[in-house]
Amino acid sequence: MNRVLSRASTDVVAAEGAGSAVVAGRCAALLRGGMSPSQVVRSIADEFSSEPIQEIAESVRGGASIGSAFAGVDGPDWRVLGAAWQLAETSGAPFAPALERIAAALQSISDGARKRSVLLAGPKMTATLVMWLPLASVAVSFILGFNPVPVFFSPVGALLLSIGVLLQVVGAKWTARLTAQVERQDRVAGLECELAWVALAGGAPPRLALRRVADAVSEARAEWVQLDSLRAGEPLAHALAVATAAGVPASGLLLEVASDERAKTQAALEREAEKLGVRILLPLAACVLPAFIAVGVVPIVVALVGDLFPS
Repeated sequence: MNRVLSRASTDVVAAEGAGSAVVAGRCAALLRGGMSPSQVVRSIADEFSSEPIQEIAESVRGGASIGSAFAGVDGPDWRVLGAAWQLAETSGAPFAPALERIAAALQSISDGARKRSVLLAGPKMTATLVMWLPLASVAVSFILGFNPVPVFFSPVGALLLSIGVLLQVVGAKWTARLTAQVERQDRVAGLECELAWVALAGGAPPRLALRRVADAVSEARAEWVQLDSLRAGEPLAHALAVATAAGVPASGLLLEVASDERAKTQAALEREAEKLGVRILLPLAACVLPAFIAVGVVPIVVALVGDLFPS
């Protein structure tokens, strides 16, 4: 079962060099290079001037643990990173591999957003072009020698203009809402499996590992990881049960489940983006095209009839 987050992720995975995925990967690289955790925090604070990084460094200088400093940043991605760091601290797991796994999970949001932006480009361009139809039709009427403006000052013309503007506004908001729903449907599935993998890497048995994951998630307020995902019947618990029954280490199976859940989630999001090309036709047909007829067609016909049959 996919564990979801619902939020516009362009901020979450900012590509300016200070996104949580980039920072997690950089921390893992510095730790592998032999730096201590405190040295890593100072290094990223010197490298990145963004507000979250400086806030983390300030919290650490004030005596807070690094995990709680990450968790204290306003952003669900940072809180996941804080939960992973705290889990590595309490379980004794190696920091670098834990951060690399979380960095890959957070980076998947950025990769998915890029793919969806390509899929959404066509529907968004279509909607933009159709939205300009009413105004374009008025401009074309002037080019052809018709002047529909006096029609809009008549009672019928004013009514047509009001209806057209109302339909145009409704259609624009409807289209924007449909597009935003797809753009904001970012999900990170399988994070609970990665956190359990971190806990197991510290040598904890499965039951204790799950308890530590739950504690770290609660303490960090990492809302992207649903506590329900730790219950029996979920992919995480099922993977642990299979590994225990087979007498094999659960770490590899957990990572496989996490990757599989993430791939399924990204595929589902891409399908939603593809469906937008069809769904967006509804507001265009129900609102924008009638607005085009009310503002761009009927007034021209009235103006044409008036020219042909002057009173």
